[in-house]
Amino acid sequence: MKTGNTTNQGVTRDFLKATMRIIAQNTSSNYSKLAIMGVKEQLNNEFKFSKNIHIKDGMVKVDKSINSISRDELRKFFMKVIDIVGPKYLKLLLVKKLKPKELNYLKNLGLNIW
Repeated sequence: MKTGNTTNQGVTRDFLKATMRIIAQNTSSNYSKLAIMGVKEQLNNEFKFSKNIHIKDGMVKVDKSINSISRDELRKFFMKVIDIVGPKYLKLLLVKKLKPKELNYLKNLGLNIW
């Protein structure tokens, strides 16, 4: 799914990077990487495209094949990540960390986090 210059690939990458930064604020960057990798692994069976997301050394790489994933499927994935990490805390801080175009993309997916 593509909207303007924003793609599922870019928004997923930026969403996970922002989530790692948020977790690192109250822990450490090493813990935040492990936490996101653990969340992703938890979701691999439910969301097959999750296997195309790679986290290594603080870098998040998302295969462009994710651009063909439906909006509904991507929204469900983001909601699961939020629920696992901590719904209220993560939603509040994601609004502060993500750029307006990324927040709009999430809103267009039907994910209202604010």
